[in-house]
Amino acid sequence: MVRKYWIIRICLLLISITVLIASFNYYKSIETYSIPTTAKVIVIDPGHGGFDPGKLGHNGKHEKEINLAISLYLREYLEQSGSIVIMTREEDIDLYIDDGSNRKMKSVDLTNRKNIVIENAPHVFLSIHVNSFTQSKYYGAQTFYPKNNESGKQLANMIQEELVRVLDNDNRRVPLENDSVYIIKELDIPTVLIECGFLSNPQEEQKLNDPHYQQKIAWSIYVGLQRYFKMSVQG
Repeated sequence: MVRKYWIIRICLLLISITVLIASFNYYKSIETYSIPTTAKVIVIDPGHGGFDPGKLGHNGKHEKEINLAISLYLREYLEQSGSIVIMTREEDIDLYIDDGSNRKMKSVDLTNRKNIVIENAPHVFLSIHVNSFTQSKYYGAQTFYPKNNESGKQLANMIQEELVRVLDNDNRRVPLENDSVYIIKELDIPTVLIECGFLSNPQEEQKLNDPHYQQKIAWSIYVGLQRYFKMSVQG
């Protein structure tokens, strides 16, 4: 009789533990799927790569390396929140393929990047870059969006606000419409090109090469995306 009693107690205890674990997993699942970027398809283009180094910093480091580092941090944040992230490149490569057309390498590279965006029909497309100018006094991250792309404008505004809030409250740059950059031109999805700072500014160049600062840039973009998708759901 006593043995039967303890068997029943143990069975009840096991059932209780199973219910608790199931409940925990359920609420954990609810928490995950409440994040605005969950299940969203996002294409990230780390600008330049391979034969195309982009801008060159005073310390000898190329833009393509910084663009990729920031993009990989951003991918990590997004995938942790349940996003489906597609990268145009994940290492130091270009997308040039000799198709026999005698087109310039850069033209083919950009076309192939843009085709990745079009073929995957993402919820958002982001192109990550670093700026440079002939004068060293200019600094600050800035976002750009295609002409007649209202959703891109809204996203650019939110990302810009987070870049200012997280990186530099003195940054007075504002999002600008840009229809001259092929990679973002004439796309009808929310599209933003992000210039993460100026390699031509010595102080900002030092920051841009710092992994911790690169993570802060990626986090700013990530929070801007969360705000945008949250607004889209509410709107």
